[in-house]
Amino acid sequence: MKTPPIPFTTLLAELADPNSRVRRRALTSIMRCRNEREQAFALVLALLNDPDDQVRNAAIKALGTLGDPQAFPALRPLLTHQNIRTRLLVLQTLVQLDEQQAFPCLLTALHDQSASMSWEAARALGTLGDARAVEALIAALSDEYDYIREAAITALAIPGAVRAVEPLIAMLDDTSVSIRQEAARVLGVLGDVRAVEPLIALLGDAHWKVRELAAEALGELGDARALASLIVARRDENRWVSRAAAGALARLRPAGTESGFLLLG
Repeated sequence: MKTPPIPFTTLLAELADPNSRVRRRALTSIMRCRNEREQAFALVLALLNDPDDQVRNAAIKALGTLGDPQAFPALRPLLTHQNIRTRLLVLQTLVQLDEQQAFPCLLTALHDQSASMSWEAARALGTLGDARAVEALIAALSDEYDYIREAAITALAIPGAVRAVEPLIAMLDDTSVSIRQEAARVLGVLGDVRAVEPLIALLGDAHWKVRELAAEALGELGDARALASLIVARRDENRWVSRAAAGALARLRPAGTESGFLLLG
């Protein structure tokens, strides 16, 4: 026999139950009530002070689901909470509620003591694409963790981020393969010709994926200085590098040329 649904008013009352499991269960059920859940906003907000980590974190996620920007002031202080999971959920929820209002929080989170927070902030800043973040992201390029540096590089693919070009060129010498290849890709996106010579040098990298992305970036830049090196790269032993070089050469082809540069390779 099918169990009848719990009345919504009962679920609201259960948010104050002494048993944390009951509170969590009630919160989950309330969020499933699409037509009524907004009525629980104030009670869910109160759960941000819940002594149980799981209840508090469930409340944070619930506020993101409710989507009411009025929750922003109550959520923001939790960015310094001792629980890392709580801080991560708060940061994600703030961005979900109001990207522009969350922007300063993301800049601060880049320097959080938790590497997970720093990574999440860099990732979110990349999604926003706000040029005001360029300086902070450049600073993050010196982070001790590869994945944070890589996230910062990715986030720097911001149109007009001229200040980022030289720091990104420096990343082409990083010991991490993923860092070198992502720096090459983003330099291609930024389209600054200062990157041409460094990218040409990267065509000799020991890792094929780095060479491939360097060739693709040179195609994006479309600078004729890369012609001779791309012709050589067209004969690379790795087919993906060879294809990338061929594609780049096609983009360097002068207008009105039928045969193109590929025949020279």
